[in-house]
Parts: sequence; C-alpha cells; structure tokens
Amino acid sequence: MELPKTADVVIVGGGVMGTSTAYHLALKGCRNVLLLEREPFFGIQATGKCAGGIRYQFGTEINVRLSLLSLPMLDRFEEELGQPIDLGHCGYLFLLTSEKDVAVFRRNVEMQRRLGVQTEWLDPQEIARRVPLIDLEDVLAGTFHARDGLADPNGVVQGYVSGAGRLGAKLLTDVEVTGIQVEGGRVRGVVTSRGEVATPVVVDAAGP
Repeated sequence: MELPKTADVVIVGGGVMGTSTAYHLALKGCRNVLLLEREPFFGIQATGKCAGGIRYQFGTEINVRLSLLSLPMLDRFEEELGQPIDLGHCGYLFLLTSEKDVAVFRRNVEMQRRLGVQTEWLDPQEIARRVPLIDLEDVLAGTFHARDGLADPNGVVQGYVSGAGRLGAKLLTDVEVTGIQVEGGRVRGVVTSRGEVATPVVVDAAGP
C-alpha cells in the first residue's frame, strides 16, 4: 500500500494499543486513520512478547477504571470482530508474604471494591482449600478475582487489524516514524522512512 500524503490521525505502533486505537477511532466514524508499524508484522514487539494477562486487580484507580472500561470488550471480541482470542477467565491469585504487602493489598482491595470490582480477600486456610498444592509456609494472605485471566495477544491484534481495515483505516508495516513535525506548538505531520504525512493528530503507541 502506498503511503498516504495526509491523515486525520496517525497512530505510531502496531501492537495491541495502536491497533485497538485504530479500530475504535474508525468505529466512531474517523475514516482517515493511518497506523504505521516499523516492523514487517503487527504486534511482534511488546505485545507479541507478553503473556496475555488480563486483570482488574491493580493498585491505582486509573488502571482499575481502564480495566472496567476495556476488558468487557474481550468478552464480545470474537462475536464483534470474528477473531478467536482464547479468552480464559481463570482468575488471578496473589500471594502475600510480608506485612507490608498485606497492608498495601488491603488498601488496593478496598479501592477495587469501591469501584465495583469484587476482589476476594483470602486467609491461608481458604487459599489451601482452593489450591491444596500451594506451599503456604510463609503466606499471610491472598487476593483473588475470578474474572482476571488470559487472552491471546496475537489474536487480539489480528482482530483489531482486520476490523480497522474493514472500517476504512489504513494500516501499514515496514514504515518507521522518525520524527513529528510541529509548528507554532501544533502537530503538523510525521516524518517516516517512506516520506512525510500531514496530520493534525499523532497517537504514540510505540511501546517502551
């Protein structure tokens, strides 16, 4: 595909964050969306190297709120995008072995419950009942949320790539963004390994 000269939005990075952004912008009616990935395939850097863990158990309110907004999408992913993602709600069990961690996680659980995430607080006896093979010699407590789990990162990326493309977004590989053009404090475009693209909006989803 030829590199367009203009775009309403340029997304830098073709992992799960970038491809999700492309899909959801296109879904909301933004037709001139351009995603640029420097690698020959989508999702082979940070996304492709991750374990695919999904969870509601976080220690910051912003991350819990983001999970509440985003993770339900995975439940309807295959139906909406036609792509299997091997979603499994196996739950996350955190084991706490210090009083410091116990105090931190108690605060986290209180915050999670306040936001609507029903994380369970487990004593060692309950952990032993649920998972008899765990060595609990130094475990003081644990937390568990049944809706945490795993999904296939590659499947999620490919679903978003296909979905965004069907909605009119352009997604290109082998294009490295080397600079962002700014004039008068405003974004004017991007410089790439294949030329320049004029755009008023750049989304940095290039990972770490």
